[in-house]
Amino acid sequence: MKIQYATTPGEFTRCYEVMKELRPHHSLESFLTTLDDMRKEGYHLLYLEDEGRMVSVAGFRFTTTLYDGLIIDFDDFVTLADGRSKGYGAMVFDHLVGIAKEKGIKAIHLNSNHQRFDAHRFYLNKKMKIIAHHFRVDV
Repeated sequence: MKIQYATTPGEFTRCYEVMKELRPHHSLESFLTTLDDMRKEGYHLLYLEDEGRMVSVAGFRFTTTLYDGLIIDFDDFVTLADGRSKGYGAMVFDHLVGIAKEKGIKAIHLNSNHQRFDAHRFYLNKKMKIIAHHFRVDV
């Protein structure tokens, strides 16, 4: 198994096959267009392969905040439904923790929709804390 950064159109397309479980509102075309814009803004996409099959994807940014300094901001994190509870997500999460440690980053942040109870259990098991409410207004 190997965790690596997606950098090629082929890898981005393969990442979409996993990401669409989390972001089903995107077609491949809209995913690739949005991904291109996000990458220009500092978005990184990691993936984990097992025996040539992409099974887990994580999208994140390095962001500097007044409250925590430099952080890793997790935008997207998903493992294929048939690959859950096999340790894939933990490997990717732990890899990001390693990146944070290497860069002297003291915190990883993520937003998770309120009804994603299985994901919340995973995050809490990884020692994440619920520290805020996230608000949004559609305009």
